[in-house]
Amino acid sequence: MTKEQNKELNEKFVFAARENSGRIHIVPARDGWSIKKEGIKRSYAIKSSEKSAVSSAKKIRPFSKIIVHDSNGSIYKIIDSDNNIVESATN
Repeated sequence: MTKEQNKELNEKFVFAARENSGRIHIVPARDGWSIKKEGIKRSYAIKSSEKSAVSSAKKIRPFSKIIVHDSNGSIYKIIDSDNNIVESATN
């Protein structure tokens, strides 16, 4: 992810924070996959794989959705609090 893409993604996080919706975002990071609570700029954690990041994010309660982004910042997958994939680029 370029600095420009990272800046744009951070701006989207700040805008979305106004909703305080309990969503958690999984985004590519320099050292793996970053877990970010919506509305908070700092990462909750960084994991080495997307699978590990999603697993860790599921332990954060309460959450309404886990939103997984691809390397361009686009939404790749959305997982609800019942562990259902409600949206996926691969579906």
